Amino acid sequence: MRNGTETGKKRMALGQGLDALLPLDAPLGRTDPSGQVAYVSMDALLPNPNQPRRLFVEESLAELSQSIKEKGVIQPLIVRPTEDGSYQIVAGERRWRAAKMAGFQAVPVIVRTLSDSESLEISLIENLQRENLNPLDEAEAYDTLIKRFSYTHEILAQRLGKDRTSITNHLRLLRLPEPIKEDLRHERLSMGHARTLLALESLPTQLTLSRKIVAQSLSVRDLEKIVQNYKKKQAGTQKKAPSRDSELSILERSLSRHLSTKVIIRTKGNDSGKLEIHFHSRDELDRLLETLGYSEDFS
Repeated sequence: MRNGTETGKKRMALGQGLDALLPLDAPLGRTDPSGQVAYVSMDALLPNPNQPRRLFVEESLAELSQSIKEKGVIQPLIVRPTEDGSYQIVAGERRWRAAKMAGFQAVPVIVRTLSDSESLEISLIENLQRENLNPLDEAEAYDTLIKRFSYTHEILAQRLGKDRTSITNHLRLLRLPEPIKEDLRHERLSMGHARTLLALESLPTQLTLSRKIVAQSLSVRDLEKIVQNYKKKQAGTQKKAPSRDSELSILERSLSRHLSTKVIIRTKGNDSGKLEIHFHSRDELDRLLETLGYSEDFS
């Protein structure tokens, strides 16, 4: 029989694997009466709407599917029962998708009775313990754990067995504009690219450079050189250029961030002027029109 000290240590060792999150001697939620692994039909399993992994890469799924064909699903999924008699996947949706791709009719599961809060926490932590989670999905998972469960960066790092600085750096990614986040999520940009872009205060410059990275396949080192040169030029320009109206400058930056594109306010001496909103494609124009609340009336 395990003593209390061992149990306490195991509850804190969330970075050591999902078995540490769901210790057999102190389970989170209640296990089904049998306490055993059961096989459940693929059709009876439902994906989790709070799944932190937003993108399932087909190539990666195909590799896992081939492995499952050869060796089976080695680690059971964690599921919880729903009111209609099916089961919601708490941990293991990627394995479920790969097994489905491999033609499996059923997969091994462990059924647990979990609250929405417990299910969310397990789902987030299980995904964070896997190395192939997208940097942005990882950042959003950290953010949810901090906001929903009042974790500090330090405590979260200890519980996940990760470096605190790594968690803080990932959370900074959430400050990027949406177009850059999407490039990062779809691996058109790397974590190194994103961190270098964060060194720039100008959102329009971030967006311009992100498009340049994708179009020219720039390396992180190439980008760092561009950013360094840009900052040097900016420092020289700021010494010579007269200061603009501070309120208009703040408003210009705020609008650029809100619309995720370059916005310029041009004024004349009589307080009149014009507002320029830049776009680079028809899709971006459509997005801006939707953001501004414009829609065609076909009635």
